[in-house]
Amino acid sequence: MKKIKYIIIGMIGVLLFASCEEDQILFKDSMSAVGFYGSSANVMEKDAAGAGGNSVVVQFLVTTVATSPACDITFEIDTEGISNPAVEGVDFEVIPTRNVSVSAGGGYYDLTITAIDNDEFDVNGNKSFRLKVVSNSLGYDLASESAITITITDDDHPLGWMFGDYAVATTETANGSTSHSGKIASVEDETTKIKFYGMAGAAYGPALEDPYFILGTVNDEQTTVTIAAGQAWDSWGYGPVELTAWEDDNGEGEESDVLVGTITKTDGGAVVTFNQQFTFMITSGNNEGLGLQWSWNADSEPNSPTSVWTKQ
Repeated sequence: MKKIKYIIIGMIGVLLFASCEEDQILFKDSMSAVGFYGSSANVMEKDAAGAGGNSVVVQFLVTTVATSPACDITFEIDTEGISNPAVEGVDFEVIPTRNVSVSAGGGYYDLTITAIDNDEFDVNGNKSFRLKVVSNSLGYDLASESAITITITDDDHPLGWMFGDYAVATTETANGSTSHSGKIASVEDETTKIKFYGMAGAAYGPALEDPYFILGTVNDEQTTVTIAAGQAWDSWGYGPVELTAWEDDNGEGEESDVLVGTITKTDGGAVVTFNQQFTFMITSGNNEGLGLQWSWNADSEPNSPTSVWTKQ
């Protein structure tokens, strides 16, 4: 019986060795594919210096064996099914070719897409188009990412001067920090609504990303922003929370239905000042009734600042 066992063990060893030998064949020519590196990319109408013509580089990718010849790729611009399509020559510069070549052995081809700054706000939001691989000279399969969507972000929103990163200074606080980061962003298809990220502060508040934002409405004169109290996040570490505000800044007022901020335009963009006490109240669970990042001012004077947002 021992001899039989040894024979079986030996056979298993041969099979394992053969399996390892097969695993070393990692890639075959028949596996070659053509596509894009990524499925989406964004480009702003203006560059950081405000000069216009910001660009993004997209990459055609050929995955193949090292001995393969150069591969010519044919692509097209496609806007089918896009609700607000970008127009070549109007929203982005004309792409002079519809054919690119990736060198022998595979690799990348960089194609630069340059936005056109048109100084016109589009009420339909940002514009998009697709680059779509339609064929290649070596008959390689199309990869799963054979099309890439390019979104051109409109910089001409009437509140565009407000959008960006903010330094937040809280006069007095509990469960938080007197200094932290915030962000104000646009709401697609809206000209008066904005998103506030980071109102719960840095110590307990979530990252500056969706869905952790609070909506505000800017008045026609662009001098105040009104934020409805009771806005809630679905869930976060300590439990669901909702924005709670009071009538004044010294903690003696009644709860308020709205939190109002005063907007001041500056050379650098904007300053938003809040004079009411507010927090993010935990509404259920073991921490129900506690607040994240309380913001207040203990003095007895009306309209004393509780939180000041300064654009960076």
